[in-house]
Amino acid sequence: MVNLAGLTVAIMAVSLAPPVAARNCKTGLNYCGYNLLNIGNYAAQINQALSDARQPGDNTHIHESIFHCNGGSNGDITWLAYCSSGCKDGGSGKSDFC
Repeated sequence: MVNLAGLTVAIMAVSLAPPVAARNCKTGLNYCGYNLLNIGNYAAQINQALSDARQPGDNTHIHESIFHCNGGSNGDITWLAYCSSGCKDGGSGKSDFC
């Protein structure tokens, strides 16, 4: 038999939990594509930035390109370069680099 009281409590707990907000990039820093994907919902912005810069939209360019955070309410970004030798994480509060 199903424990309806326990199920009801579990459903209420999930429905009352605050939504997890996606973070934005920090204005002025440069980010590897893979780090942007890890901090927020940047897939569409990365694809647009690559397209605007006439760059390929394959997974390697998405993950291994470096983008500048312009800021704003959506954390707008601009493509800077493709890191052919790999994009490197600069660490917390610092720009990533090729």
